[in-house]
Amino acid sequence: MHHHILPTVCLLTFGAALPTAGQAQVVNIQDGGFSFTFGGQINQGVLFADDGVETNSFWVDNDNSSTRLRARAAYDFGTYVVGALIEYEFEFNSTAVVNQLVPNQSFSVSNERKFELFAETPYGKFSYGQGDTASNGTSEVDLSGTGVIGYSGVADLAGGMLFRDQAGTLTMQNVGGNFSNLDGNSRQERFRYDTPTLGSGFVVSASAGEDDRNGVAVNYNNDFGDFTFASAISYNERQGADRMNGSVSVKHTPTGISVTFASGSDDLDDNSRDPGFNYVKVGYERDFFDFGSTALSVDYYDGEDIASLGSNSDSFGVQVVQNIDRYNLEIYGGYRSYSASSATESFQDVDALLIGARYKF
Repeated sequence: MHHHILPTVCLLTFGAALPTAGQAQVVNIQDGGFSFTFGGQINQGVLFADDGVETNSFWVDNDNSSTRLRARAAYDFGTYVVGALIEYEFEFNSTAVVNQLVPNQSFSVSNERKFELFAETPYGKFSYGQGDTASNGTSEVDLSGTGVIGYSGVADLAGGMLFRDQAGTLTMQNVGGNFSNLDGNSRQERFRYDTPTLGSGFVVSASAGEDDRNGVAVNYNNDFGDFTFASAISYNERQGADRMNGSVSVKHTPTGISVTFASGSDDLDDNSRDPGFNYVKVGYERDFFDFGSTALSVDYYDGEDIASLGSNSDSFGVQVVQNIDRYNLEIYGGYRSYSASSATESFQDVDALLIGARYKF
């Protein structure tokens, strides 16, 4: 995004939102070609989880889209923009951690999500440092409007919860270990290149990172009449595995109906197993109220060999998100049922309900 060059004026605004979701800004300063933005989000909720024997409740930070702070500084030279981006995550009682044995996380987790330099040029974007690899998020394209509470990463809603065996005894198998959307390499130290938009909406990305975590991805986004189409596919190398994954989402704008599909598989170097998953989601978004759209969705996940050879996992979910545009606020609720088994035993289902809100500032 190029910022307008202001001759000698310094502009300070509060509460304005950047166009990209999850990147709202509380401060936007522009002076000549220089711009600085600072913002973030808070995403808190209450998690109720039933493991087949008991029901527990937890005050949590939603790991679907965690609480974070973000600062971006850049200088616009006209056709070139150079700058730096810093983003930190602050999670206390993450839904990925809390469970029957750890009802309260004893400390707040602070993670460096992004710490990178970038240059946007007519020939593409170059990024260096800690940040998204080319393949990060390629399993997560989703136009439903309910991604804050449900997407292909189904484990995020209650990933820390432990399964019980059929006798009712807690095992050390948790939801997070049995469900994965086999997304591309996440954030890491890397060099990344993204092409300019090619043709009707293609962007090709490549990154080379630490520990030989390299990857390439192709994203395609376009509108076809009343339909919005978004997709991504990637190949990436990981320690001990080669991974292929992708996702596609189509939304019919007049009706607000969307369909999303994601899939991925690993080719492990030791040939011990072949983890894979498929995910499908149907969404509906409509302006029932003047203050913001309402989004509804249902989804289903099926995974094989995710936790171990011969393991199976499936999950069904229902989501609702109410937007309050004036305050950059989303109020949401999501129910999800998790079923899992290993090659030798099946576990009792875990049913989870998360109610919360994400405020972007």
